[in-house]
Amino acid sequence: MGLPVTDYRYTDPGAPQLVNGTPSEWIAILKACLMNGYGTKAPLGWTLEFEDAGSQKVAFRNSLANGGSGGYFQFWSSTGANAANTTCLIQCAKDMSALDTFIKPVNYRGLYQNSTYRGWEIIGTSRGFYLILHRTNNMLMSDGTNTSSYQYFQVYFIGDIESFYANDQSMFTLVSGTTGGNTANSLGVSHNAKYAYFYDTDAGSGTVREYSTIDPFTGNNNSTIYTDNAELSGIQHILSPFLLTITYSTTDRDGVVSASSLISPMVRGKIPGMYSSQFMGYRNDSWPIDVSMNGVMHTLLRSNYAPHIWINMEQWYD
Repeated sequence: MGLPVTDYRYTDPGAPQLVNGTPSEWIAILKACLMNGYGTKAPLGWTLEFEDAGSQKVAFRNSLANGGSGGYFQFWSSTGANAANTTCLIQCAKDMSALDTFIKPVNYRGLYQNSTYRGWEIIGTSRGFYLILHRTNNMLMSDGTNTSSYQYFQVYFIGDIESFYANDQSMFTLVSGTTGGNTANSLGVSHNAKYAYFYDTDAGSGTVREYSTIDPFTGNNNSTIYTDNAELSGIQHILSPFLLTITYSTTDRDGVVSASSLISPMVRGKIPGMYSSQFMGYRNDSWPIDVSMNGVMHTLLRSNYAPHIWINMEQWYD
C-alpha cells in the first residue's frame, strides 16, 4: 500500500499566511503542514528535530514509522535575519547531529521571494513533499514565454524518491529544475531537465552524483495550442513518470559502468507523484486546475511557458 497525499494551500480556511515573506512565516507554514496541522487538515507526520528561533533555522525529519528513510532537511534564513522577502535556503542530508551539521548532504537551493509571491502550497506525505511558492499578482497558469526563468514561481521536491532499489541507503534528496548558482528553476518550468543528487545505494561512497530526468514531452512546441483546455477539447492525457538517470557509461567506485552497477545504477528511481502530459495548454486558465484522470485526482503545476506537469494528489510510494 502507498501513502496518502495531502494538499495544503494558502487559500484553505485557517491556513497560515505569507504576509511579508519572512523566514518565520515560512517556518510557521512548514510546522503547520508537517507536524501540527491546521483547520480540518491533519499534519503529514514529520518531526521537528532541531530549531534555533533566533537565527530562523529549523530541521525536520521524515517518518521512519511509515517506511521513510529518516532523512533530514534544514530550512533557514540566508541572512539570519527575519526581514521581509528574505531568500531562504533548503538543504537535505541523510542524517544530522545538529543544525548546520550535515551527514552526507546534497546541494542546497534557495527560495527566492519578492512582494509578488504571497501564495504557497505543500503537497505530500510523511516521506516526501512538494514545496511550492505561488505568484499572487497574476493567477493565470502561465503568463510568460521564457522557457528557463525561475522567476514565475518555484517548486521543489524534498524527501525520499521512489527508488527502484529496495535497500537504497540514499533516497532522501532535494529535486529541482535546471540550476542557476544555488537558486534553481522550478520543477514546473517546461523544456528543462530536473536534477537530484545521490550517494551510492549502499551509502559506501563519499561521492555525490548528479542524476537528471528529461521531460519526455518537451518536443511538443506548437505554441498555438498552449491556450487550449484538454477537458473542454475532449483530449485524453497520456501521463509519463520522471525517471532519474545518469549516463550508461558512468563508472562506479569499483569501475563498473552504471548500466551494470548496483551501487551507482543508471536508473535510480522516479520522482514521487510527478507526471508529464503530452498535452500542453491551460495558459489563460486560472490556478488551481485539479482534474481526475482514471479515477485519480491530479493538480497541474503552474509554468512560465507551457503547463503540462501534474502531481498525483491521492497516493505515492506504491
